[in-house]
Order: sequence, then C-alpha cells, then structure tokens
Amino acid sequence: MSVVEGIFAGCNRNLAIFDYDYQSKVLAYGSANTVSVTTPIFNESGYDIGTQVVATLKHHTRAVSCVKWLHKSSILLSACEGGVVNLWKRSKDGTYTLLQGLKPTEHAISGIGLVTNDDKCFDFVVADSKGMLFYYSFESDVHRFMERAQIELPFGYYAMGVNILRISETEMVIVTGGSKPVLQVLTFDKMVNLFVLQATVPGHDDWVRSIDSREIKTESVDVNGVPVEKRRIVIATGSLDRIIRLWNLTVEDVAAPVYVETNKLKLLTSKEFKFTTLTKRYVLSLDAILMGHDDWVSEVSWKEGDCGMQEYNSLQLVSSSADSSVMVWQPDQLSGVWFPETRLGEIAIKGASTATGSSGGFYCSKWIADDKSGAEIVLSNGKTGSFRCWVKQIDGSFERKTCLTGPVRGVTDISWSPSGEYVLATSLDQSTRLYARYKGNGKWYEFGRPQIHGYDMISVKLMTDTKFVSGGDEKVVRVFEMPRNVAEMLERVANVSVSSGNITLPEFASVPVLGLSNKANIDENDEGVAGESEIVSDILVDLIQPPVEDVLQRHTLWPECEKLYGHGFEITTLDASKDRSIVSSACRSNVAKHAVIRNFNSSTWLQCSETLAAHDLTITRLRYSLPDDDNKNEYLLAVSRDRKFSLWLRHGEEFKLIKVQEKAHSRIIWDCAWVNFGDNISFVTVSRDKEMRLWKLENDDVVCTGSVRFEESAVTAIDSVKTAQKGVFKLVVGLDNGDVYVYIVDVLHNEFEELMKIEESLLPGAGISRISICDKNVDDTNVVCIGSDDSSLRFLRI
Repeated sequence: MSVVEGIFAGCNRNLAIFDYDYQSKVLAYGSANTVSVTTPIFNESGYDIGTQVVATLKHHTRAVSCVKWLHKSSILLSACEGGVVNLWKRSKDGTYTLLQGLKPTEHAISGIGLVTNDDKCFDFVVADSKGMLFYYSFESDVHRFMERAQIELPFGYYAMGVNILRISETEMVIVTGGSKPVLQVLTFDKMVNLFVLQATVPGHDDWVRSIDSREIKTESVDVNGVPVEKRRIVIATGSLDRIIRLWNLTVEDVAAPVYVETNKLKLLTSKEFKFTTLTKRYVLSLDAILMGHDDWVSEVSWKEGDCGMQEYNSLQLVSSSADSSVMVWQPDQLSGVWFPETRLGEIAIKGASTATGSSGGFYCSKWIADDKSGAEIVLSNGKTGSFRCWVKQIDGSFERKTCLTGPVRGVTDISWSPSGEYVLATSLDQSTRLYARYKGNGKWYEFGRPQIHGYDMISVKLMTDTKFVSGGDEKVVRVFEMPRNVAEMLERVANVSVSSGNITLPEFASVPVLGLSNKANIDENDEGVAGESEIVSDILVDLIQPPVEDVLQRHTLWPECEKLYGHGFEITTLDASKDRSIVSSACRSNVAKHAVIRNFNSSTWLQCSETLAAHDLTITRLRYSLPDDDNKNEYLLAVSRDRKFSLWLRHGEEFKLIKVQEKAHSRIIWDCAWVNFGDNISFVTVSRDKEMRLWKLENDDVVCTGSVRFEESAVTAIDSVKTAQKGVFKLVVGLDNGDVYVYIVDVLHNEFEELMKIEESLLPGAGISRISICDKNVDDTNVVCIGSDDSSLRFLRI
C-alpha cells in the first residue's frame, strides 16, 4: 500500500489559472499538464497553513491554461493549450472523476467565462486563440454539457477575459476583453441559439486581459410617475496599459419609459454605448478609472459576494500586476470615489529577475472569505510557481502566511541528505529546492531555495548534511555550503539536525549586483556586512512556521564555495563516492572525446589527473555502489546513450576499468541502481527499450542474470534500497508514461517479483524523470521521492 505524504507542483504562469470552491473550500490550479487540487484551505479557526496538494488530475496532453469551478456544483472545468476542456466531478469523499471531455477547437483555450450574476446557471463560454467563442449549457435530458452555438470575433482579436451575465431565461450578455484595446459585447439568445455582436467599446490603450462583474441590487427609478426597475451591473477590466476601468451596464425592459439622469456632471459623462434586443434595453458607460499599478494589470476580481445582492458601496476589488503588487480597492462611503485601501506584495525593480529575489510579477489573484470562520485571505500566484497568501487581521491589516510552493518545470534530480531528514531537488526552472518536515504538523514543506540559477538545473548530490554539489546546463559543477542562519532555522522549525554550532559555516549568502554566484558573508566586523547579516538573521530567527515565498527567494540561499571546471559541454550527471572524497561528473557529448568521466578531489576541489574514457555518447547516469561493510571495494557505474555501460573499480583517486558492456540494451540506457552486498557485485539498468535488466560481476565478467519487460512504455528512472533479508532489495521503477512499479529483486536467485503498481490517482501526468528512496526504514516502509516531467515532486510512503 502506498500513501501520499506530500505533492509539490508549481502553478502555471497564466491568467485565470486557479480558482476556489466555496462549497468544499478546495483550491484547484493548473500545474504543467495537470490540475492540482488541495485539501480545504480553511479550518475552524481560519486559514490553514497545512493545506497541501492531495491529487493531480490528468487527461490533458498540453499545458493547462484555465481552471474554473462552476458555482455551487462540485464541477471543475480545466482547459489546456491543446483545445481540450475537461469537466471533473468532486465526490463527497474528495475524489475526482472525469465527467466529460470537450474538444471545441484545435487551438489553445485562452479563456473560460462563467455566469457571474446567477449561481444556479451553469452555462459557460470557451474562447480560443483563433478568435472563436463557443457557448455550452447543461442539457438535462442527456445529462451532458452540449455546445449551443459558436461565433468568430472580429479579425485579429481573440478573447482572454470572458464574463457571462444572465439577463433572463433566454437572454445572456457576454463581455470579452482580449488582444485589442477594446471590449466586445455580445448577446446570446437561447431560444434560437444565436450570438449577436452588439458593441465594440474602446477605452483602454492596450490589450484587456481580465474581466469580472458584479450585479448591484436592483434600483427602482421614478420616470414621469411610473416606477421602473433598473438593473445595474458593474464590470471591472484590467489591461496592459496599467489601468483598471469600471463600467456600468444598465438593463431595462424595452417597453419601459426612458430614464435620463440629469444630476451627473457633464465633464465626467463618458460616451454611452446603447443597444437593444427584443425584450431589453442596454446602456454601457464608463464609471471610474483606477490608476495605481506601475506595470501590466494581470487580473481583476471582485471580493466574493451573493450574486445580485450587493450594494455599490460594499464592493471591494482586488487586482494583481506584473509590478509584483496586489492592490485592494473600494469606494468611499460618501463620495463613491474609488481608492486603493491596501497594497500588498513588493515594490518591484524594473527588469529584476527571480534570480535576484524578485517575485517576477503576479498573475491570477482572488479575495477569498470563509463564512464559517470569518477568515479572509488574498491569494496570488507568481513566476516562481508559488502562491502568496495574505491573511486579513482584526485591525484590517494583512499578514503573509505560508502557502503552496513547487517547481514550474520538470524535476531533473533528487538527493537525500545523509541523515535522511531533508531532500534537495533540482528542476528545469533553474532552482534547487530544499524540502523537510515541519515540526508543527509533520508535513513536508519547502524550507529553502539554496540555489537560484541562470541555467536549467540538471543534477544535484548532497555530500554532507551541510554541503552539496550541483550541475546544470553549463560546463561548471558548483559546490555550496549551508549558512549558519539556515542551519539554525532548520533545527528550530523543521525536523533537521545539523551541526549549527560549526564555526566554519558562513553566516549567510548574498547575491552581489551583476553577479551569478551566491557569496558567503562571514566577517561581521565589516559594517555593511554586519548590517545585512542582522537583517537576514532577524528574519530567519523570528520564523516559527515554514518560510513564505519572499523569504525562500531572498534569505535561504546557500553560499557558493567552489567551481569545478573541466567539461566542454553541459553537465548531465554527477555522484559522490561513499566517503565523499571524490565527485564524479559527466557532460553532454556526441563524440568519444567529451563522453568521459571527470573526477574531483573534495579536499582540494582539484580535478584528478585521470579522466575515465569508455563511452561514445552522453553519459546519462553515474552511480557509486552501495556502502557495504563486508566489501571494502567501491565501484562506479556509468550508463550512456550509446547503449553501453562501463564498470569501474575505485582505489583512492585511481579507477580501474572492469567491463564495458557493448549493446547492454537495444536503446538508450536512462538509469541504473545498485543491488550489491558483500562480495556480490550486482546492479540494475533500465532503458528506452522497455526493459529492466539485472547484471552480476562474475569472474571479471559482467553477465545479465534476469530481466523484466514493461510493455506499456520506456523505463526512465529507478532506485533501490536494502531490505532486512540479505540479498533482497526493493526497487521502485518509473516509466515514461508516468507509471510507477515497486519490485522485489532476489539477487541470490536472480528473481524479480512485482509487489504493486502505484495507484493511478497518485501518479503524475507525465514521464518519471527521477526516483530517490530514503534508506531509513520505518516499519518496513520507505519514503520515496518521485520527480516528473509534469513539474511535480511527490513524497510517497511505500
């Protein structure tokens, strides 16, 4: 049986990419080609920092571009760049079932619009990047959502923000903003299933990327002694021109007398856009201009309220921007003038990157209120894939709280600390992240961002509990050391015991201006350094919970202490000997000259004189044999794209070639794992040819003694761990289709036994890129860390 202990998946960098369900209190967001769903984000006392991802919903083959909950229905909509819209049904036990899959277009879905003024109407509109709109509604006779109509918008325009307003049983108004500085206003007649483009409304100076609307309580206006009901809807639009505009849409019966407002200042009266249908008369006009952001406005959304039951002066709007700020707007109670009540986030530096600690701007934003606990939070996602959460306090201020984090591109490597108390993971999002258990609840959290780099990260290896080496898409292997302030924070907040009293640890790390390397700061006598050290130390000393994203970005870096040169191309793999005295690495190559293993002495960090040559193409994985007290010899195994493996015996800095196995597999060998014990030198290799093979060293020759074939897909990742029975190892095997198997291999009898296949609901939505097993057993179970190309990192207990 396998149990999920934690899933980390970064949120995609899109608009309208996450949404909140007020019934289940669950957050759903797009992560690569999956939809991540969480535990409830509120408990009885308010916001719950223990909220974690519990499942990733698959069935998308391209990146998810839009996620929406249908109001009060337990139905989740997710759309992707492949033109697919999936509808998921959430059951009472918290599981999700694919209800229906729609394929309205071959183009990317750019937006989904829901009905904002009637939570009992489940109609929705899908917009694609070609400029089409598709109208869907639920057909009770077939219990499915069916397409009612479609329309092509004016040439060169595609919708990004879409809202539907339900005016009557048969009449809908659709307001869209998109790739031109105008709003397109359409009506849809459900009796004849007909779209009509009623108005093209200018106003903004750049693309309109977000729209949200709220209906105000119906007003009764006296016209020549006749009471006329006048509906009013306030529409907020956010644009790349940095401005938010509020629009008034008034709706009257076409038979009602025309009401002319006379108490409005003429200078402030904007142009009115009027149109009529068979039953209604509409007027759209500008109500207010909100200026405060310094860069693109990414999204605007109203604080959630009862549909059609809000007063104008009770409205509150939240907006997020590429300037790394979130602003809360509300009208003055007397004058009705809008002003920014609160500014959250940071003051961004123009051109600042996430490598310098900047958030990189915000995308989607929501103001979420919980009726039961009374808690209110503002939630936003940023470039690093993490969420920012601000919780409203009693005095009206907002406090940052720990929230969901995760990589935003494929995970490439995983390394457990020697103590097994924390793990490092690298990713193509150019970061190395540290995960550990929080003392408060025993759950996994991200506790550090030791390396933020300018290259995609490929490989990582922890040398000790306080030092690691890593390699990326550059020719250099870098060495990092844990700073003292991070070590003390991990001991205090997480279940990590490191020797924080070690005086050789640097105080903290800093990134110099125009620099690529994290520098160590030790000399506290220097006034400038001491001042910065005091600021950093205060932030980490005060932590009593897992750090928020701003702290992860700026204050948990590890200083770089060495660079290891020698390779001619990008690093692909590295490993360290069991005594941690030798670091071995390899790089990309299409010729034998560069397909070599370079070894570095960790005491001097100088390259050993000998390079190990045996391959013709890129070495995909290097693995040192498992430590074993019964055999003092240590072996190094290399597998390669040239379908060969090479086995080396290590003596100090010297390596002796034992065997080069030609055509060990018929396709690329992706990974390998050791199953050695005593004098029995055995290992397992896995390949694109869909096979896992057991190899044994016998009389200076290596022979294949067993194999398993997986018919479904190529085998891309494997790791092993000893069991209590001598010669028996547990193997966790990952496939290119995302499947994960657990095997037992009896090396003495050359037998494989399949224990189980991990349940489909626990698996990622793309290929397995790396598997790493913690060798600390608990009741014959192990924590397995699984990295995937779908940008997720998951901890399973197997």
